[in-house]
Amino acid sequence: MSAPERGLIDFSALERELQGSVRSEEKYQRENAAKLRAVSQGVPSYEQFRSLVLTSHLKPMKRQDIQGAPRKQPWNPVAGDNETRHMTTGSQHGDEESPSHQGGTRI
Repeated sequence: MSAPERGLIDFSALERELQGSVRSEEKYQRENAAKLRAVSQGVPSYEQFRSLVLTSHLKPMKRQDIQGAPRKQPWNPVAGDNETRHMTTGSQHGDEESPSHQGGTRI
């Protein structure tokens, strides 16, 4: 006879089931609150509504999380490359103006 047949309770399975139910209930409550917030804010499109609900598990970072942490990527990694590329391009062509800088307005 196995344990369930003898009337014994498998407490580890019972605890796993309980933990799963608790996580499921927390998710339901969190997503429902996000839905209600989105409706009260008057979200203009379903895509925005959906993204608010799907990101409801995210929490804002605290200042302690950010301070002292090394920066892994600059804010605009392309800006430095563009400046370097422009300088390199200008030095290769001597004093010639590039076509984008000849007359007209610069955008």
